[in-house]
Amino acid sequence: MHSLGIDRASSLCLSPPPGKMAGIFGDGATGLVLRTLAAPLLRGETVVAVDGGNRFDPYEIGKAARALGGDGREALSRIRVSRAFTCHQMEALLSRRLPGALSRFDARLALVMGLPESFSDADVPYAEACRVFRNCLSALRRIALSGTRIVLVGRGEPPARSYRSVGPAPADRSGFFRHLLRTAEPVLLLQRREEGWTWELRRAEAR
Repeated sequence: MHSLGIDRASSLCLSPPPGKMAGIFGDGATGLVLRTLAAPLLRGETVVAVDGGNRFDPYEIGKAARALGGDGREALSRIRVSRAFTCHQMEALLSRRLPGALSRFDARLALVMGLPESFSDADVPYAEACRVFRNCLSALRRIALSGTRIVLVGRGEPPARSYRSVGPAPADRSGFFRHLLRTAEPVLLLQRREEGWTWELRRAEAR
């Protein structure tokens, strides 16, 4: 039995240890973290989000803010979203634009959605995808070491078909997600089953 609820576990992932990146992966991960963000946004925190899987849903934040007695539009005014549709766009956002956006908006929390999913394009050779993935992680580590809290969010596996290719996503791309699992601290894993959600919070000392 979990000693804390799923909402509390999600909140803990918004504050990873200094220099680390937290991860929230699995079914419903994006909706959960967007609802969890409502409280810090209402408290005045600014968040910069990079959306690599076209997952950002403002209604989740607005609904959660209103449930807390706040103003949904006020909460949404404090989150800035940039979208990437390819792994190369993701690399450019994380390496070149995210540090400036964090400084410009005085934000200390960055949400990166759909990082593994953005590498599902079979037209990008595996070696090139590996190079871009390493650059993305290096950029995120530099940002985390500068004091920004990084939270990675996604389904945790590439979709069966990329929007850019007609064939299935390459099986070798699942290694990117496994690497994120080893890198992130803490990690919240979600799974939707017939009886409801199950979840597991993994911390460094348990791995």
